[in-house]
Amino acid sequence: MKNNLLKSLFLLVTSSVVLTSCVGEDDYVIPTVKTPFYSEEFQDIQHNTVLDLTGWTNFAEAGTIFWKEKIYSGNGYAEFNTYGSGNASNIGWLISPAYDLSGYESVKFSFQSAQNFVSDNANKLQVYVSSDFDGSNVNSATWNEVVCSVANKSTTGYLFIPSGEINLSAYEGQTIHIAFKVTGSGTNTNLDGLFQVDNLYVYTSK
Repeated sequence: MKNNLLKSLFLLVTSSVVLTSCVGEDDYVIPTVKTPFYSEEFQDIQHNTVLDLTGWTNFAEAGTIFWKEKIYSGNGYAEFNTYGSGNASNIGWLISPAYDLSGYESVKFSFQSAQNFVSDNANKLQVYVSSDFDGSNVNSATWNEVVCSVANKSTTGYLFIPSGEINLSAYEGQTIHIAFKVTGSGTNTNLDGLFQVDNLYVYTSK
């Protein structure tokens, strides 16, 4: 069962308190709790199988490795691991279902990521957003990379880190997909690390 602490931390981290210097007790603003209107915690999965969740696209741009469904200590997550693939190049995309942002303002998203055995910056996790992905043709879509915190060679192995809040205001009123892309290798031992993604939340800050 998903640790409820993760959900509580999400609500706490994404809540905001406005305060100014030299203010009294009455000047504090009560934090706003943000309930995600789209979320994926990877709980409805089967351990160590190719990820096949409704609406999600699991695409191998290079090589034969796909994102997998993983469970550890009751927690489900998505994992891309190139170790032992035998492919000189492995590039795997995990793309969310379509998220319709119509009717929402100040939309943001966040997620968590982890790594292990990553020793080179070329072995990497990147995050993208598209407003023209048709659900099948990954290479023909326009993918805009977003700036956020992701696991890399400097982060502790198997420790999920928060991405921070990623602003989607440029896509308000549109339908989008969020993509996680890993680049690695199954033959170059400097590039055969694994990446994990969990707790994707899309929410409004208003």
